[in-house]
Amino acid sequence: MTRTLLLLRHAEAETTRPGFRDRDRRLTERGREQAKAVGDAIRAEGWTVDQVLCSPAVRTRETLGGLALTGDPVVEVVDSLYNAGSDSIVELIETLPDRVHCVLVVGHAPGIPSVLWELVEQTAADPSASSVVSTRFPPATLAALTVDDWSELRGARLARALTAAGDHGTDAEVISAGHIEGLE
Repeated sequence: MTRTLLLLRHAEAETTRPGFRDRDRRLTERGREQAKAVGDAIRAEGWTVDQVLCSPAVRTRETLGGLALTGDPVVEVVDSLYNAGSDSIVELIETLPDRVHCVLVVGHAPGIPSVLWELVEQTAADPSASSVVSTRFPPATLAALTVDDWSELRGARLARALTAAGDHGTDAEVISAGHIEGLE
């Protein structure tokens, strides 16, 4: 049975605030809009998330909340996902039970993008999906990988990659299927 691994970098967050730790950074208004748009895209693609692994940072938890996932996914806030490298993230995914068919990992750069490129078999990647994330992985980028088994993630296939239209808070129209619709 094919399984779906959704890798999501948190939506746009505020810059640091004096007196607050990095993990306390909140989403900006644009970040909240991005999270909603990513949730809309997840539903439009027909992905039903069974399990969520989320960093404990405020911005990742706010991103997850903004997705408004349907169904009743098991949500696990995992301390080790904060500032995790790709090896740590892969180890978490490899321990998922067989009953999980679709997992969403909400984390940070550079860990989330590193997982993508560590696992994906480049020759099996969808070219349009690959082009979306080939040079950058901005906030609110979602990559969908397919695998046959959680314990054998290497050689995953990049099936879809979505990123918010526009950069740095600018408005932009959706210019390709690789961009998340709904951001104005």
